[in-house]
Amino acid sequence: MHAASTRRFWTSYQPGYRASEAPMGSREFFDEVQARRYALEPDIPEIVAFERWADRDVLEAGCGIGTDAMRFTLSGARYTGVDFSPSALALGRRRARGTDARFVEASILDLPFPDGSFDLVYSNGVIHHVPETQRAIDEFHRVLRPGGTAIVMVYHRNSLNFYVSIMVVRRLLASLLLVPGAAAAIARLTGERLEVLAGHRELLRGHGIRYLADPALFLSHNTDGPGNPLSKVYSETGVRRAFSAFADVTTQVRFLNLRAYPMGEQLERRARVRRLGRRLGWHLWIQATRP
Repeated sequence: MHAASTRRFWTSYQPGYRASEAPMGSREFFDEVQARRYALEPDIPEIVAFERWADRDVLEAGCGIGTDAMRFTLSGARYTGVDFSPSALALGRRRARGTDARFVEASILDLPFPDGSFDLVYSNGVIHHVPETQRAIDEFHRVLRPGGTAIVMVYHRNSLNFYVSIMVVRRLLASLLLVPGAAAAIARLTGERLEVLAGHRELLRGHGIRYLADPALFLSHNTDGPGNPLSKVYSETGVRRAFSAFADVTTQVRFLNLRAYPMGEQLERRARVRRLGRRLGWHLWIQATRP
């Protein structure tokens, strides 16, 4: 049941869907999604170094609509993207039309590739949404060649976003949603869409005080939107343990994620704020080598 609900949510709620008002699948849509992604998260090309993977076999586990796929492909990588969302894969294929990029519908828990198939496995913000996170990591290890690299991003427990934005600010705002007119006021203050706030209001009605009191329940619905079946957070110690089969495991954090605050996205682009993100960021990046 959990797998089915996860598939339903991520089929209808890909992050890129919300980044443009242009017709989905149009050139304008893809251009706006790409521009917004890298303006808000310049750490992605900085950490991944797309050009480094020219003439290499690259697997993206959880490729979504293929935004990073194009960076890999245009940099000369032999790219394969895996996702379980048919609608996201359809957009990825449309985006990559005319290139050699390959898109495969599959689960990251059972990758349909032989051992030692890739030089890089890249997974950005995916494995913390499945219960069997360790199984996904083990699959990454399996399909990498000796000396191959895994670059993976998960949500960071020891972050401003987790301890302050989610567990304090969002809880406080959610507790007000049953007050008449509160949703409209919160929407004006934070820029959050009314339909998203309506989703949180229904969760509050359905779960009662447990919605606010259960940290795991509240976290899941307050990372990628109401209805998200599961989100998890990790410490640096925890991810090092999870990647213990790998060698040369390094971690770094980025991106404060200030979108719940007035002018938050503009603040996120400032150099001083980005430096703070290297200490208290929401995105915990792992780079590891298969021995």
